[in-house]
Amino acid sequence: MANLKRPIPGPAVLGLMAALLAVASPAHAGTSFDFLFSMSSVGDDNQMFLNLTVSRYGYERAELEPVLPRLRSVEVDLPVVLFLARKSGEPVEVIAGLRSRGFGWSVIFQKLEVPVGILFTGIDSDPGPPYGKAWGYWKKNPRSARLADGDIADLVQIQIGSRWARLTPFEMARARGQGKKVAVLVADHKGRPWHASKAEHAGGHGKGKGKSKAHGPKD
Repeated sequence: MANLKRPIPGPAVLGLMAALLAVASPAHAGTSFDFLFSMSSVGDDNQMFLNLTVSRYGYERAELEPVLPRLRSVEVDLPVVLFLARKSGEPVEVIAGLRSRGFGWSVIFQKLEVPVGILFTGIDSDPGPPYGKAWGYWKKNPRSARLADGDIADLVQIQIGSRWARLTPFEMARARGQGKKVAVLVADHKGRPWHASKAEHAGGHGKGKGKSKAHGPKD
């Protein structure tokens, strides 16, 4: 058999190969998800909302962490996965697997036999934008309504976060119409512990300053 030598790829080919590998790699490879399991690692409103969500559904790190690389966006998709797991009784890896195969959330709801109307619990009338159209479509097609992925992700956050923000789902949907994010509304009510930690840290390491300086205008 002839000893055939493969040609060495040129710079253009090598660049294309590198780009393809980058696309194939998980978007959050190497990302730390400590904030999901430890409040001391939380650093912003979105991370706190996700931490509270994981705590609410009671998943251990060893059970949940292997699922995270399969999600397109942990911030957007994880609450939906946990919500559906609770409502359907299916393991999180089953739901994440369906999502990673490219199914939209409406299709996954149908496959798991979870009625999409559950997303409108506590929203008994048209909440106006941005969910008024989705609400109206569901009211006309309660059994067959297929909502956009973004609407489903947002409505799941509303259902989860309303109790922490001490708002009804309808009130929270209306607040979203005013441009307020669910995670911000939750943090506004529950407080932001990482701010207090930073203030204590700054107060404990000041040089030649009294303790009262830890409570300046920036706190």
